[in-house]
Amino acid sequence: MIRDIAGRQNHSVKLARKLQKKKHRRERGLLVGEGRDLLRAAWAAGEEIRDVLVRQDLISELPPDLVARAAQERAPDTAGVDVGRCDPETLDYVSSLGGNADVVFTCVEPVWGLADLVMGEGLTFFLDGVGDPGNVGTIVRCMTAFGGAGVVCSPGTADPYGPKAMRAGMGAQFELPVVVEVTAGDLKARLEAEAHRGACAPEVLVADPHEGRDVRQVKARRGTVVILGAERTGPGGDWEAAPRITIHQTRFESLNVAMAATILAYELSTADVGPSSKC
Repeated sequence: MIRDIAGRQNHSVKLARKLQKKKHRRERGLLVGEGRDLLRAAWAAGEEIRDVLVRQDLISELPPDLVARAAQERAPDTAGVDVGRCDPETLDYVSSLGGNADVVFTCVEPVWGLADLVMGEGLTFFLDGVGDPGNVGTIVRCMTAFGGAGVVCSPGTADPYGPKAMRAGMGAQFELPVVVEVTAGDLKARLEAEAHRGACAPEVLVADPHEGRDVRQVKARRGTVVILGAERTGPGGDWEAAPRITIHQTRFESLNVAMAATILAYELSTADVGPSSKC
C-alpha cells in the first residue's frame, strides 16, 4: 500500500517511534532504521521490510521494486510493504538521530544464535560490555569488510540493532551474523562443547590496551575469538587466563574500541596462519 500520512497518530508513525526503545524491538522482533542507504542495504539483503516512511518528494529515490511491491494489491492480514509519504515534521518526530530524516523504515530483526557461527574457521569478536552503540555498529561494519565469522554481544553491550548502531553499521548487520545477549559463560560453554566433540576449537585472545603480544607479531589460528571490553574497564574477569594481544601506540592511548577493533580485524584476518592452526 502507498498512502499519504499526516500527523503523529498514524499506526506506522507510532510503531516506528516505539521501536526506538530496545524493549519494544525485542517484544515485536522488529528494528527501525533511518536513511535511504540503510533501506537499500536491507532491501538488497532480502530483509522483510514492513513500513517505509518517506519524505513526500523522495519516493522516487526508493528501490523501484520495493515501491512496485507496495503498490500491489494483497489479501487482508498478509505480510507486505507499506509506504507512507510524510511531511518533514512527521519524519523528524519519528527520527532518533537529530532530525532532517528522509526515510524511516521498520523491518524484521535478524535472529542469530551461537550455533550459527563457525568460530573454528574465522575471526569472531566477543563484545564484553561495549556500551556505545556507534562503536558497536562500527565494529560490525569492520568485521563485515574483513570477512569475519561474526560478532557476539554480551548482555551489557549496546544493542547492535538499535538506530544509532544501525546507522554506524551502514547495513553490515544485514550481512554478518550478530548474536546478542550472550554471557561469557555461554560463550565458554560453546567453546568447551566444540573442543569436547573434537571440532576445531578457536583460540581465545583478549585485546588489552596496556600489555600483551603486539598483534602484528601474532600467528593467527584458522579460528580466533577476540574479547573486546569497554574502553575504561576492559573485559570482565572471566577472561583473566586468556592470552593478551595489544596494539602498540607511540604516545598515549588514543584508540577507541571501534578503531582498535578495525586494526585487530585487519591484522588478524590478513596474518599468516601459524602451523598450529590446522585441526
